[in-house]
Amino acid sequence: MSSRRTAGAVFGIVLCVYLTTTGGSFATDLASYEVTKNLVQRGSVAMSYNVLATEAERGLDGQYYAPVGIGHSLVGIPFYLGSRVVQQLTNVRLGKPETLDKAAVVVGSAVTAALCAPLVFLFAWRITGSFVGSLFAAFALAFGTSLWPYSKFGFNAPLATLCLLGATYCVWIGVRTERRAMLAWGGILLGYGLLTRHEMGIMAVPLAGWIAMESIDDRKLVMSRLTVFGVPVVIGVALWMTYNFARFGHPFDTGLLRDPNVQFDTPVLVGLHGLLASPGRAWFLYCPVVAGGVAALWLLARRDRSTAILFGSQVCLLLALISRMHQWDGGESYGPRYLIPVLPFVTIPLATCFSLNRVSRLRRLLPVVLAVSVLVQLPGVLVDYSKTQNAFARQTENYSIEMSRYTWSGAPLKLNAEAALIAIPRNLAYVTGRMAIPQVSRTGEEAQRDFSQQFSFSLDFWWLYLYYLGAMPAGWAVGLGLAPLAVAGWLSLLLLKRLWAYEGVIV
Repeated sequence: MSSRRTAGAVFGIVLCVYLTTTGGSFATDLASYEVTKNLVQRGSVAMSYNVLATEAERGLDGQYYAPVGIGHSLVGIPFYLGSRVVQQLTNVRLGKPETLDKAAVVVGSAVTAALCAPLVFLFAWRITGSFVGSLFAAFALAFGTSLWPYSKFGFNAPLATLCLLGATYCVWIGVRTERRAMLAWGGILLGYGLLTRHEMGIMAVPLAGWIAMESIDDRKLVMSRLTVFGVPVVIGVALWMTYNFARFGHPFDTGLLRDPNVQFDTPVLVGLHGLLASPGRAWFLYCPVVAGGVAALWLLARRDRSTAILFGSQVCLLLALISRMHQWDGGESYGPRYLIPVLPFVTIPLATCFSLNRVSRLRRLLPVVLAVSVLVQLPGVLVDYSKTQNAFARQTENYSIEMSRYTWSGAPLKLNAEAALIAIPRNLAYVTGRMAIPQVSRTGEEAQRDFSQQFSFSLDFWWLYLYYLGAMPAGWAVGLGLAPLAVAGWLSLLLLKRLWAYEGVIV
């Protein structure tokens, strides 16, 4: 099995698991979805209504526009079209009028998140040459970080992660193998990343700096490489500015310029404390494997100093930027959502640890750290964190988002873990007929914002929602939901055979 075929198997395994555990449509980025829908239906990038309930997103023409980039909405178009075709052919209707359309768009997040895993494998393989270590790094990202919980929802974090990771990989390959086309692709992907999440534009700085550092002995080569990489980035910036100007009349107004909740007014130490040490958002708490990745960065620096500098600078730059944001926590979220795009750069270095002696302390600890990290993700995968937060807010007098950030009683990890421990046996009882299903409304109006809250008793899996909505019997729903895991199991067996056959399996 070649490295590309192995990467394909990694993608298949991760995608199948993500498809089984995705939540469907009850928690999604409504603003991006509105743009996707209206691009298809009306050829417009405006939203149908004031989704975010703020005048900051009102454009020059009086319509409301999403404050996020258009990149995520464009990726959602084929999934939206697929949903419309299926509904026209089958005449199936579930939940609210747009439930299936939103669910289809959410699948796009699962696909883009799953694509990150094979890229991590290929990148780690290029850097370390360790087959086992590269697989470990790929699955650590896929199942040991908050990328997994966010593969379930319609937010743009997975796509931004894919763009930044892809851009970095292409730039690295382009420089190390003298392939200018790869440098151009790196610029294209970073430009698209800017059109997905605004802060991705600043990541051109460490990438350009690394290109210059790698080419420092030849000034002409520096300029040549920077030009090939920079031109697509500049085009992306121009498109981004044009898109902003057309909607809001200012090239730098994304719809957030006048929003008081999206300012850079948080003291950096306050933001860093929240992102690294708070009960509700600490990076090392919600992604314990990150601690191993930081340690592995030091090992990578001994092997490939400039690559370690590149990865470290990307992490530090985004961490510093997000720590200054007014909403550094990402609002109601499971861990630090805005740091997801740099997760690959603390998981790729893990592959370096597999060049150590098998009895080294760090290498022996890594499987334990990964196991703990996977366990931490499970509450966020099993239960929709937005439902647990809403339930906690309704039950708590004088609730504020500060409680979700800074108190253990309101921490998403605690709330989701408690909810999962209750929901698992109950859902088993519902599916097996040992308990009556709670009464729910199987249809609702599109403007009904609390429709999903009535399913707070359910584990957050699309196939369970099908059962509770009366779309199919329990056996069919469970079989349909777990079918991708059978494919994942078959692909895993192929990988295991490859592991046993690989000459360096113990390296």
